[in-house]
Amino acid sequence: MIRILLFSIFATLICQTHIAKANDRINELDSIFRLHADSTIIFTGSIPFNTAPENILIISKKGDTISLFSYRYAMREIPSYKGVPRSLADYISRTKYSRRGSVVGPFFEVHPISEKKGKKLWNALMQHHPWQLKDNAILGTGCPVKPKVTKDKEGNTIEEYKGRNMESHSYNVRLVTKTDSKKLSYFAPEDLQKECPPEEDRQHIISIKRLLLRSFGKNSIFE
Repeated sequence: MIRILLFSIFATLICQTHIAKANDRINELDSIFRLHADSTIIFTGSIPFNTAPENILIISKKGDTISLFSYRYAMREIPSYKGVPRSLADYISRTKYSRRGSVVGPFFEVHPISEKKGKKLWNALMQHHPWQLKDNAILGTGCPVKPKVTKDKEGNTIEEYKGRNMESHSYNVRLVTKTDSKKLSYFAPEDLQKECPPEEDRQHIISIKRLLLRSFGKNSIFE
C-alpha cells in the first residue's frame, strides 16, 4: 500500500513538473509573439502520463503577413549515436538537443506558406471566432449520465448506468495580441460532443484543430 502511494505521489510530481515546463515554453512564446506579431494562435495538446511527442502549432499575423511555426520534441527521435561510448553519446545528446534554453532552439521550426494560402487559412480560422470562444471554465468538462431505463419481468423499472468511453486528452490554446493574451482549455471535446448535448464553442475548437493539423500536414497533435 505504501509503495502504491509513493508511486502515485512520484508520478503526480513528474506530471506536474512536465506541465510546468510546458507552460514555461508557452509563456515564452507568448512574450515573443506579443512583441513581433499583431495576433497569434498557439495550439497544443496534453495527455497525463503519456509519452507522446510534444507539439506546439503556431500561426501569427503581422499586417498582411501570415506565418506558421512549430515546436516539436520527441525523445525517440533524438539521435543515439551508436558506436560512440554511452556516456559520451548521452552527453552529446543532452548538450546538442537540450530543452533548457530558449524555446526557439533545435526543436523550433519555421514553415513557409504562400501569401494566398496564409490569408485563406487565417480567414478560415477567424470564421470560428477564436477570441470569443468559451472553454471549460464556462462549458464544464462533462454532463449528467443518463441511465438506460428498462423493466424486468415483474414490471419493475431498472436504471442502468454505464461509464462513458472518454479519452483523457485536452487541447490548450493561447491567443496573443500586442496588448493581451487569453488562455483556453478543452477536455476531450470530440468525446463530449458525442456524449453530451453539443456545444457550438467545442465544435469551433475542433474545427480550428483540424484546420491547423491540415496546414501542418499532421493527423494528430499527439503524433
